[in-house]
Amino acid sequence: METKGIAFEQLNRFVGLWNTTGKIAGTTLTPSIDINGIDRYEWLPGGYFLLHQADVYIGKEKSQTHEIIGYDRAKDIYTMQHYNSQGDSGFMTATLKNDIWMFTGETLRFTGGFSTNDTLFSGIWEQRNEDGNWIHLMDIKLTRNQSV
Repeated sequence: METKGIAFEQLNRFVGLWNTTGKIAGTTLTPSIDINGIDRYEWLPGGYFLLHQADVYIGKEKSQTHEIIGYDRAKDIYTMQHYNSQGDSGFMTATLKNDIWMFTGETLRFTGGFSTNDTLFSGIWEQRNEDGNWIHLMDIKLTRNQSV
């Protein structure tokens, strides 16, 4: 069997079914909003790309996302292309350094990682404001439900 390397072993940590909870930060004008649902990660045929499916409620609004995650060996980064049920799509890159994941897009970024023997994945999302500064958007926590 071909060894794909540590980059793919790191992706394999995501494989499974996860219970997702989180909270979008409130402001002086808006209350915080709860996030609840399920995230599923599974290998696509060949084992080079992960399919990530998110099925969550953001407050009372249902949101479904499909994302393909891969690894670009030439650039030594992970690539993430997503499409959601609101008609949006986007591209992000991800890096892993000292067991901390960072996902970065044009206006969103995530920082977090695994804990509790890979049964918990948590972190914070930030959003770039009009001034170009990153501000706290939400806290998110995925708790492993079962392996796929």
